[in-house]
Amino acid sequence: MMEKRVPSKFKPLYTHLQNNKRNYVFHGGRGGGKSWEIADFLLIEGARKKHRILCCREVQESIKKSVHKLLSDRIEALGLGGFYQILDTEIRGANGTEFFFSGLLSHTVESVKSFEGATITWIEEAQAVSSFSLSILVPTVIRTEKPMIVMSLNPKLPTDAVYAEYVAKHRDDTVRIQVNYTENKSCPAEMIAEAEQMKNDDYDKYEHVWLGAPKEIADGAIYKAEFEAIRKEHRICKVPHDPNLPTYTSWDLGILDPTAIWLFQIYGKEIRAIDYYEASDEPLSHYARILDEKKQEYGYNYDKHFAPHDIAARDLSSGVSREQTMATLGYRMTKGARLGVEDRIEATRQMLKNCWFDAEKCKHGVRALQNYRREFNDKLDQFKATAVHDWASHGSDAFGEGALNINKMCVKTKAAPPPPPMHSNSWMG
Repeated sequence: MMEKRVPSKFKPLYTHLQNNKRNYVFHGGRGGGKSWEIADFLLIEGARKKHRILCCREVQESIKKSVHKLLSDRIEALGLGGFYQILDTEIRGANGTEFFFSGLLSHTVESVKSFEGATITWIEEAQAVSSFSLSILVPTVIRTEKPMIVMSLNPKLPTDAVYAEYVAKHRDDTVRIQVNYTENKSCPAEMIAEAEQMKNDDYDKYEHVWLGAPKEIADGAIYKAEFEAIRKEHRICKVPHDPNLPTYTSWDLGILDPTAIWLFQIYGKEIRAIDYYEASDEPLSHYARILDEKKQEYGYNYDKHFAPHDIAARDLSSGVSREQTMATLGYRMTKGARLGVEDRIEATRQMLKNCWFDAEKCKHGVRALQNYRREFNDKLDQFKATAVHDWASHGSDAFGEGALNINKMCVKTKAAPPPPPMHSNSWMG
């Protein structure tokens, strides 16, 4: 067998028995070499010790759609042709090691019993695997001593089962490793050039395709270009609250829908989104209490509270408007003008040019803005002018209400002394 140099990010595979882990998740973009390195590990480990190795994916229409071909090619590259016998539907080692291949979609709790006895399981293209497939696969393949599950994926959506359960969530039984083309010394020059070109042309697509970031911005997203610029300029980061500046809130008030609240500070022309809150089926007293708690915890010094024009509408049962209710709770609202959706959209576009977002406190609001989209017309194969009213519209409307007011005042704001410099991933960095 030829000498094998193992990149540092893949070395945990070779120390499995000492790691006290079960799952090894390699995620990232195109060109990272994940599949090659995992295939090499499995072939080397299979030659070292007898294993039953399951190679699976969500859908496998034929053996050609599996990693059978990749493993066959790597057997030759590693000089293991004399050890492994390559058959039409499986690969066998001289020591009894067996590689077998399967799709998961067609399996049931009963049929998946054929996977029992697998000592190592490789889930390839794991971004496509459903939560149901995981629920029947994992309990079956962890019945052996020191079981090992290796997953490789190019993330698609943050809600995909494997990404949500094994990448986004911290798990004591899992090693999570991100691998991209920038760390692959064997990545062809043509691929690197293609990646760099996409980086210049479409940064959001570059992050998704080449850096393995889940696709956060929806197709037809209204603020796609603005958020490409925001992410390119690293304006979603750590944004500290400045006690020298007042805090403004902007609202979208729901009755049967969620209520969303953004919290901003203004420094010259710079707008800092420092916090966000959203909830459903709660009375106005709940939101007043949340603002009280945030003031106590973070020291927010509230100034104006911007609300849509319909806050003045009176409740039919009580005859009291929500504007009056908020006033009795200690929050005097500034009622907005009766403007349309497109006015809020244009105001939002203008404000996003100068806006910084706190990555942690505003993550749900940012996700709403990134997924606020126009409806698609299937017959005409194009997006309509109409914005879709869904979960993303509440946070986006609340932001737009703030933009209609803040755009007018931010240039007039007297600049306070800036806070001390923060670390490199802050708004100062």
